[in-house]
Amino acid sequence: MNITIKDVAKAANVSVATVSRVLNNKNNVSQEAVNVVNRAVEELGYSPNFLGRDLRKSETKRILAIISSTEQTFYNDVLRGMQDACSKKGYDVLIATTRNDPEHELHLLGMLFSRAVDGAVLLAPKLDSKTIIELSRKYKIAIGLERLSTDGVLCVTIDNEKAGYDATKYLIGKGRKRIALITTEVRSQSSVDRENGYYRALKEAGLPIDENLIYFGDYTSDTGLRACELFLALREKPDAIFSISDTISIGAMNCAVQHGITIGKDILFIGFDNIAYSSMFIPKLSTVDQPCYLQGKTVAEKLMANISSEEQDTGTYMLPHTLILRESTGD
Repeated sequence: MNITIKDVAKAANVSVATVSRVLNNKNNVSQEAVNVVNRAVEELGYSPNFLGRDLRKSETKRILAIISSTEQTFYNDVLRGMQDACSKKGYDVLIATTRNDPEHELHLLGMLFSRAVDGAVLLAPKLDSKTIIELSRKYKIAIGLERLSTDGVLCVTIDNEKAGYDATKYLIGKGRKRIALITTEVRSQSSVDRENGYYRALKEAGLPIDENLIYFGDYTSDTGLRACELFLALREKPDAIFSISDTISIGAMNCAVQHGITIGKDILFIGFDNIAYSSMFIPKLSTVDQPCYLQGKTVAEKLMANISSEEQDTGTYMLPHTLILRESTGD
């Protein structure tokens, strides 16, 4: 049997309005009323319907963070940044995973449609830009770790094209001329941008783009291993490999070690994301570090500002990245 607020009012011999004021900690109620209502709540085992209350108030003080999976460790710092920013404003962060399924991502956004949350942050979304922009016209949505190909939604990310360019240019500066690229079949904007940075650096240096040195896979270490196997089977092997994620790069380095390649000398390696394992692998992996905590903190702050404001910020904010140089590039 569900105990209702009416049952509490009857047991306490007060009005429903009085019970509501007590439960919402209002000042305009006597201490005697507070005592009898709290006693009735305890005796009846009444549990307030917080969701129903939130819907009536048209706010929940909750933000949904949608990530692809829990396997990518750099999400931890992003989520920590979001939680720190939200707690200062009295917000909670709910975390959900999509398993890289855009339909499931849309399903999770149903929490916005039902007003179970006030806003949502899509971290590396799988939905297409058009769908996200259309949804953002009705609901409070922000993008983290990515940008859309067109304007219209608040985004907090890094300049991935410049990051890919910087990583490749550094390898060129070390005298490398056959630089391979390991990227993904999933056409996320960050992957495309990192690839474009790679192409720009090669073109600027007058180096040819060799399709045999470009491999498309997924974000796993197996992709790095398979790509490196193919590269090492070429008559002209690469002298450097840039991967768009550290996990991929670690897989490629494992393959290189198995083939007796001296990493940091025979072949240089640069990854992306600066995950914890990048500094644990021997030799340590050079990588592109993006400020994950700051991205999470910033996107949460700007989304909460949009939630409380009539004027919506739909800008794209690019935070600074850093090259972390270690043994895999001979540093």
